[in-house]
Amino acid sequence: MGLLSPPDSPFAPPSFLYQLIFHPLTTCFTFFHHLFVYLRGPPYVRPKNRIPIRVVCISDTHSKIPPKALPKGDLLIHCGDLTDKGTLSTIQQSIDWLKTLQKPWYGSSDGFRHIIVVAGNHDSYFDERSRSSHDKRNAGRKLDWGKIIYLQHSAVTIPFPDDRRLKVYGAPHIPKCGGKEFAFQYNRGQDAWTDTIPDDIDVLVTHNPPKWHLDLPESGGLGDEFELQEVWRVKPTLHAFGHVHSGHGKEAVWWDDSQKLFEDFLQNAYKKPAATPASHRLPLTELVDIPLWTLGIRALVADVRALLWTRLWGGARQGGYMINAALTYQTTEKLYNKPQVVVL
Repeated sequence: MGLLSPPDSPFAPPSFLYQLIFHPLTTCFTFFHHLFVYLRGPPYVRPKNRIPIRVVCISDTHSKIPPKALPKGDLLIHCGDLTDKGTLSTIQQSIDWLKTLQKPWYGSSDGFRHIIVVAGNHDSYFDERSRSSHDKRNAGRKLDWGKIIYLQHSAVTIPFPDDRRLKVYGAPHIPKCGGKEFAFQYNRGQDAWTDTIPDDIDVLVTHNPPKWHLDLPESGGLGDEFELQEVWRVKPTLHAFGHVHSGHGKEAVWWDDSQKLFEDFLQNAYKKPAATPASHRLPLTELVDIPLWTLGIRALVADVRALLWTRLWGGARQGGYMINAALTYQTTEKLYNKPQVVVL
């Protein structure tokens, strides 16, 4: 891929130069939005006089073990794609590695009290529709999870010191992106999310990102718009996911007009380019898109007002974090990305 060429894969990010030439307006407004979000400070404040809970998030390890030791924490979350082949035996190998990281007794400083796992599209065994013929013939075999908690459209409440609790919900399904060997797929555009997540959760773990967040907007958004609507309804303190390797990172979310308007801006900015072949796009055309200018300015004004509300007028910090925890770097097979950590 050249600097002025579109990505070879929808899962690969474009170069900064390509983005600047073909999406100059979007690039600038995105920079300022994230700058104002940064200036607002932490979106979440831990309850006073309560022991912090350190959450470490990983995803998309694809049958590999990270080359460096994971950061220390109380809770480890794996957001799916434990394997490449998705067979029962390869999944068990990944589980066996995770079990070595768990020290469930209190007072331990060299392991995680709790480990939570959801499946990814490569973890075929978990979805009967995508299992290999060999695993179907050996359906009686079971995985040995030890004390690891596996969530599949289910929730669990886990205890921590100081009588703290976290309610965690996990869901593996994703918009279709491969053949029948991929697990938990549904047709893109289908609403597979509305009213599926409990109202009172603290942590949401999915394999797929919500649209526009730690996603690849240049590809039209690989995340799901219905998932985003459901996340807006539930407003978890932490939403951890993976799948889109190139979206790796951590993002503060505020559940207010500034975030909603910026999502609307991205929806309009990438709607037309996503439907137009890359070879037919013209550079700098965004600069004469008056409706897009209008949306961008509205989003920027909302960002400024939100910053003033938080910093000068003492507005409540009622947001949270989104984390794309994919360890695999972009479209390579290397675990170059770092685990993501958040303190709740």
